[in-house]
Amino acid sequence: MTGPENLPSLDDLQRKINEANSQAGMKNEGEPKAEEPQNAGAAMQVGIELVAGVAVGSFVGFYLDRWLGTTPWFFIVCFFLGAAAGFRNLVRQARKDTHMEIK
Repeated sequence: MTGPENLPSLDDLQRKINEANSQAGMKNEGEPKAEEPQNAGAAMQVGIELVAGVAVGSFVGFYLDRWLGTTPWFFIVCFFLGAAAGFRNLVRQARKDTHMEIK
C-alpha cells in the first residue's frame, strides 16, 4: 500500500492532465472543441418543418380527393401548398437565426 508521501502532488497531476489534453487536441478546461453541434438543433428543426409542411399538405389533399372524388387534383395542389409552407418556414427560421428583420 502506498502512503501519502508516495503520492504525486496536485500540481504534477494537473500538469499531466494539461499535457494529455493538449496532445489530444482538447482545451485546457478538459472540454472537447465542438462548434458544429451548436447548430445541429436548428438544422434538425428546419428539416422537420419542411417535411411536416409537405406531409400535412399531402394528407389534406389526399383526404379531400377521397371525400370529393376528385383524384388527384386536391392532392397535387395541397402537396405544393405544403411544400411552399415548408419553404416559407425554412426562410423564416434562417432569417431568425441570422438575426435579419422579418417583414
